[in-house]
Amino acid sequence: MPLPSVLLFGAKQCTSKSKRTQKPCQNPAAYGCVTCRFHGARKPESIRRGDQHPNYVHGERTLEVQRETSAQNLILAKLEDAMHLLDMITAPRSCGRKPKGYKKITSLDEIEV
Repeated sequence: MPLPSVLLFGAKQCTSKSKRTQKPCQNPAAYGCVTCRFHGARKPESIRRGDQHPNYVHGERTLEVQRETSAQNLILAKLEDAMHLLDMITAPRSCGRKPKGYKKITSLDEIEV
């Protein structure tokens, strides 16, 4: 049951949902925010990003760098598939998670030049 401030005064309700029950949070939202204080009520303009953030260390794991690395890993994975398909290498395939957008090359027709 929501708090009286939500029922009587029409306060905005928190938009977060419980992981366990999938029911919405019953608390009122913090002023100017869409979530309550328990669910991280912060105004978008107060969130610091990049080197202004207190947890910023070096910038080597930014989203842009991660996208570039994933694109390069995709090219390497396709190259490895092509080399195995053409019997250029006999080493085992590399292990680990494949990059985003990866589809295994199974025929010579799929090799891009």
